[in-house]
Amino acid sequence: MAGYCTQCGRPLPDDGICPCARRQTQTKRRTRGGALDKAVHALPSLWLRYLKDPVGASRLAQERCETSNALTMMAATVLLSFLSTALFTLRYAADHFGRAVLRWSLTGLLAPVLALLLTFGLVYTLTALAKMRVNVRSVIAAIGANTALPLTLLAASVVLSLLHMTVFYVFCVLLFASWAVAAFLLISQVFGVRFTLPSCLVTVGFMALGYYAVALLRDWMLAGLF
Repeated sequence: MAGYCTQCGRPLPDDGICPCARRQTQTKRRTRGGALDKAVHALPSLWLRYLKDPVGASRLAQERCETSNALTMMAATVLLSFLSTALFTLRYAADHFGRAVLRWSLTGLLAPVLALLLTFGLVYTLTALAKMRVNVRSVIAAIGANTALPLTLLAASVVLSLLHMTVFYVFCVLLFASWAVAAFLLISQVFGVRFTLPSCLVTVGFMALGYYAVALLRDWMLAGLF
C-alpha cells in the first residue's frame, strides 16, 4: 500500500488516489456544471427583468453579486457579436471570405470585450474619484446585467444586417448608444456616483475612446471585405 488517506484515514490503493478524493472531484465538477446550467436557463428571465426595469434589475444583480449570470450574459454578448459579423461577411464578402476571416473575427470578438473593459474602467475610475469602495463581484454582476440592451440589439442585427449594408452601420451606432446609456444609468443610478466636472470629463473621455475604438474596428473590418 502507498499509505493512508489524509482526509478519511483509509488505506490508499495502488494508484495512491483515495476514492473519497475522486468523489470530491466529481462533486465539484457537478456543482460547476449545475451553476452554468442554472445561469444559462436564467438568461431569458434576466433579460426580461432588465428590459422592464433596467435600474432595478442592475441593483438587484449588484446586491446579490450574481457573477455567474453576469458572465453568462457577457459571453452571450460576445457570441452574438461574433455571429453577427460572421453572417454579415458571408452575405457581402462571400467571394473572398477566407481573406476576411481575420478581420471580421477580431472585430466581432474585440468590440464587445473592449466595451466591457471600458465599462469596468469607467466604473472604477469614477468611484475612485468619489472615494467610494466597490466590490469586484458586485461590479461584474451589475455590468453583466447591463449587457441586456446591447444583447437585444445584437440579436436583431444578426438578421436585420443582412437586409442591407446600411443597416450594419445603423446598428453600430445604436449599439454604441445603448452602451453609453446603459453605462450612464449604471454609474449614476446603481452606484450612485454624482457627476461633478472631473467625473463628467472622465465620462466623456471614456465615451469618446469607446466610440473611436468601435469606429476604428468597424472601418478596419469593412476595408478588408471589399
